[in-house]
Amino acid sequence: MGVWLLSKLFPATSRRSFAKWMTGFAIGLGTNDGLRADNKKTSSSSSMLEIPKGKGGGMKPLMHRDTMELYDLRDITYIQGVDHNESLSIGPKGEAYTCGFNTGRLFRLDLDTNKGQAFASTGGRRVLGQVVDADGNLYCAEPEGPDSKIVRITPEGKSSIYSSGPKGGNFMSANTPAFDRHGNMYLSDTGSWSQTIDGHIYKIPPGGGAAELWFREPVDTPNGIAIDGEEKFLYFVETWGNSIARIAIKKDGSAGDFERVVHMPKHVPDGIAFDDQGRLWIACDRPDAIYVFDIKTRRFEVFVEDWQGGGIRGADHVAFAGPQRDILLASSVDRPRVHRFNHPGARGLRLNNPRL
Repeated sequence: MGVWLLSKLFPATSRRSFAKWMTGFAIGLGTNDGLRADNKKTSSSSSMLEIPKGKGGGMKPLMHRDTMELYDLRDITYIQGVDHNESLSIGPKGEAYTCGFNTGRLFRLDLDTNKGQAFASTGGRRVLGQVVDADGNLYCAEPEGPDSKIVRITPEGKSSIYSSGPKGGNFMSANTPAFDRHGNMYLSDTGSWSQTIDGHIYKIPPGGGAAELWFREPVDTPNGIAIDGEEKFLYFVETWGNSIARIAIKKDGSAGDFERVVHMPKHVPDGIAFDDQGRLWIACDRPDAIYVFDIKTRRFEVFVEDWQGGGIRGADHVAFAGPQRDILLASSVDRPRVHRFNHPGARGLRLNNPRL
């Protein structure tokens, strides 16, 4: 979920000062050491990216390498005619959608004219994440409790409830869904958005219905989610945990171990997307920036950042659109537009758009 007016702008004044600050970051892969057994938050007072390096504890620092060409803010194109938007979804042919964060209006994004066209509405109910199936039906997460749910909306604008929560219970704050290749829907439920770790990851069977509590332990404010190309891991943002984490997907579809992939103190990460090289693109609500993290090499790079918040602002979710998946889009909860980055130097991982 987008977090607004809750964090000061990052105080870097140039690319080089930002890179110098990033040089002190420590990056690594870890086990579940980062999730405290007493369900208290890990400290975020450090200015370094932090990950427990393994069962022995401690840190395994790696230096930031600023090798990616920073995207020129002047080259950003804006898709207009939309509301303040939290999320994006991509159809099987690269078609793009977004939804008004507070209005509940759904938009198709015309990538030829850079304009949005409203075609449906949730009736004013807030929407966070969304996904698309093979027939162009959108599945939207409505977070407001106690009626938080996943709603299916057809291309003609007709809506129905896809899932209203686990059997005998409810979602606290349904946030972002993602399909696997079998049509199962994974869903982040952010919980109470408080200092208590009470978020969860659910799994909804193809066709909808009662959600299964997929990962049994509570997790820290789970937000944007993404499944890797081999479907070995479910990655998700821990917004108030200032981190990206993952949970192994076992061969039988059950949840495996939890790992924190990267910890980003003094950042408010929100959405993630994979490119076809297995790199994770991370959108931050604050500071106004998009990062690229190579999970294999542990290289953490800046794709675009704007300390003034003029060119890019409130980029909550990212997605690769277009027939070749070579257009990077970023939502904007702060302004009624969608950021468009042509020629980002990457192509997105092909998403699952199952026929249900």
